[in-house]
Amino acid sequence: MLTELEKVINARRRIYLLRHGEVSYFDAEGKPYKLEEVPLNPEGEAQAGAAGRALSKAPVDLVVTSGMPRTIQTAELVVEQLPGPCRSERLEDLHEIRPGDSFKSKEPGADLAFANSLRKPLARQTAFLGGETFGSLEDRGLPAFEKLIARDDWKELMIIAHGGTNRMILARVIGGGLETFGKLEQDAGCINIFDLDPDGSFLLRLLNYTPLCPDKHSLRL
Repeated sequence: MLTELEKVINARRRIYLLRHGEVSYFDAEGKPYKLEEVPLNPEGEAQAGAAGRALSKAPVDLVVTSGMPRTIQTAELVVEQLPGPCRSERLEDLHEIRPGDSFKSKEPGADLAFANSLRKPLARQTAFLGGETFGSLEDRGLPAFEKLIARDDWKELMIIAHGGTNRMILARVIGGGLETFGKLEQDAGCINIFDLDPDGSFLLRLLNYTPLCPDKHSLRL
């Protein structure tokens, strides 16, 4: 007969939350990709492959991406290394927060502007680089996440999303809000793991693990 502790453990479900691998915003001719078409670059492919190897024993039965190519490509490289077959779905409400049309990632200082946009104090009305507000991100992303975790058709779930989206989900997991965004880094190709109890509570087990650089020595931006 199972003990009460064993019953609690058996009832837990696990969620693997990944950020897509590194991307290139410009093609070989220097032309910018549309934001919804940005692909992984070779480094990003290597990061996704490393994430797959790190999770090669994870019995995932459902993989959900945002539908953006960089999350789909990451999923393909991860899923091929998982131990068994799993279903795949796309949930577009988990796409990345969108910058304004005037933001150009190749302009001088663009990298710093991008990084600082998540480090400064945020409010719901704060616009991400002149584009979508963080309140909008929460309004579309959190209900989508809540509906996903409320489903009973998975035991081990993998979500592959984006830096901003992941911060939103992790803030929900630890009981924070927008003020926690700047304190939660999500490096390209990272892995987060948390458990979900039947009562709806979360247990964070792993945060921002990067298999190719576990000690973060080369990750400074």
